[in-house]
Amino acid sequence: MQLIGCMKVSIIAAIASFLAMEGVARAQGVVEFDTSHTLYYEAPTRSNMTVYSPSVDLRASPAPFLDVRGGWEADVVSGASIAVKAGPTYQATHAAADVVTAASVHDVRNVAKGGFTLKNDTVSLSPGYSYSTEKDYKSHAIEVSAKTELFEHNTQLEFSYAHDFDRVCDRVQGINDGPSRSPALESSVGCFTSDPTRTTHGVDLDGYQASWSQSWSRIFATQLVYSAEILHGFLSNPYRSVILGEGLKAQEHHPDNRGREAIALRANFFIRPIRSALRLKTRGYWDTWDVKSITVEAEFEKYFGEALRAELRGRYYRQSGALFFSDDYTGGDSPLGPKGQYFTGDRELSPFTSVLVGLRATYTFLPARGRLLGLMNSLKVAVSGNVVQFDYSGYTLGGAAIGNARAYILGLSASATF
Repeated sequence: MQLIGCMKVSIIAAIASFLAMEGVARAQGVVEFDTSHTLYYEAPTRSNMTVYSPSVDLRASPAPFLDVRGGWEADVVSGASIAVKAGPTYQATHAAADVVTAASVHDVRNVAKGGFTLKNDTVSLSPGYSYSTEKDYKSHAIEVSAKTELFEHNTQLEFSYAHDFDRVCDRVQGINDGPSRSPALESSVGCFTSDPTRTTHGVDLDGYQASWSQSWSRIFATQLVYSAEILHGFLSNPYRSVILGEGLKAQEHHPDNRGREAIALRANFFIRPIRSALRLKTRGYWDTWDVKSITVEAEFEKYFGEALRAELRGRYYRQSGALFFSDDYTGGDSPLGPKGQYFTGDRELSPFTSVLVGLRATYTFLPARGRLLGLMNSLKVAVSGNVVQFDYSGYTLGGAAIGNARAYILGLSASATF
């Protein structure tokens, strides 16, 4: 699991920055402060994972043509993961093949980010930068987006580009160790130090996205989005091993290059008689590893007066497996057997489906006069809950398929304007 480090950015520092800037930005009347907190708990067969993700974002407009933004986010991870992935053939004679070490993952990922936007009434340009650090992974990312609005703001065109410069920790492999004999990384101890048993690999990512948003009427709008990513470098999990033919145990081995593409279409309807909104989305994805997926999503939001909104959400996702995925790399010439030079223990590269159902409620506090608590023009608070059911029927642990994995996601967010 790639995560963690200790940044000198905190919620207190973000609030202090806000207080320092508030006097300057109030002249323009626009300061926004957002914080969100998400708790994710997953309990598939024989393992579990808990992730707490806090974030803080601040945006100020010191001039009509300029927005400045900064923020911090983190992932605090604890749980168990699969250290050695074995197939049913090997599992039949080795009871402890799929090894799960209790609480084997304890990590914190910190991200500091910032940027600015230059804008006029119809055009904006937004560069940004983020730095992410973990015990075994470090990332520098730059991005820039350009947006224009046409036809009395009814048409919006946007293009963005991002590049990540990442480094991932690994153990030093022997000179004669090929992919089928390379041991996995034991732990993150010694990573990014002078430890002679540790090394790092580069990972580069180029991301592109283009979107067309169109307001067709006061009650109907659509958005078409195309996105693409090109990844190059060490794309395996350095900690995970796979049992190969003749009982060999080796660090999983993925291709060094991966191209991803996706097209998404969204449609928003406002149902005026019942003060509700219906949002529909479909997304198709494919990549050079032969993973293909389809996502269908629907949201229904009801407005209860000016302050309260409630939303019901549902999503269905289905994907195929990677070209080189096998649940059993010891199966010889059988359909489950080896599929070329690459091998993986990643369940996210197996065929699987998921279904999500969720609820969200949002309440906006608007002062009748003056400011809330003497400071805020408005305060919006939202709480959400989601349940995701996974079916990894083509991926086994301990000889049994994961057909009933489930995740619970709770969210709390607040947004204030000053």
